[in-house]
Amino acid sequence: MNGDVDKWLGSGAGVREGLRLLGIYAPNRHLDRLVRLAPERYGYLLKQRLSKFASSPGMEALSRPRRPGAFREQWLFLSEPDCPAELKVLAADKISAYWNYVEGHEQLWSCRSLEECYETARKVVENFLQNRRIEDEFCNWRDRHVLLGKHPVFRQSRRLRELRSLSIVELMRKKKNLEGAIWRVKDEIRKGDRPHLLASRERRLQEKEEQLAEVERMIQSYEDEYGRRKDKAARAADR
Repeated sequence: MNGDVDKWLGSGAGVREGLRLLGIYAPNRHLDRLVRLAPERYGYLLKQRLSKFASSPGMEALSRPRRPGAFREQWLFLSEPDCPAELKVLAADKISAYWNYVEGHEQLWSCRSLEECYETARKVVENFLQNRRIEDEFCNWRDRHVLLGKHPVFRQSRRLRELRSLSIVELMRKKKNLEGAIWRVKDEIRKGDRPHLLASRERRLQEKEEQLAEVERMIQSYEDEYGRRKDKAARAADR
């Protein structure tokens, strides 16, 4: 019977036949209803589900969702000299968010508990929103050649530029403040008292840790420069 799935995948994976095979191999009324409502949007979930029952491992590749075009072909400005660095950073995040969304969507059909369903749904929603935020930035630059600047990456970029203007004394003070802030956010996450804030807390933690890493790098740079000057002065004195 597995040969039927192979034939279906190889022939283009038509929705009607796919739903028939779904009823045989992996009955799932929720997936069935979703695909019937929007076959063009959710047909890939049907292929992913049934590919597990293919007899030939090579047929599984046919089930993978295909992108509407090469990423760089969709967003040609990423290769242009005046493309802002923030958009190039977001390009990698957009790809990750898309595939995390696809994988999470597929995992929804195999959840076995409310907790697992909640965590999987959270992953799907967060990655969908992340992908949309980045797409808004990309479309605004592509259409108007102006930065929208609403994505958190721009706020983080501004903060890093501000850090690079601080003196060594101010950097030491900033380091202490950031370490305290990181401890507090980790404590909030550890308590888990407000699960709906988990995503925002994790983003705050990542931002604070990135800032701390930059502050520590700058402090180390100051110390290295001080050491070089001290050695140079010592060699000059020995002469």
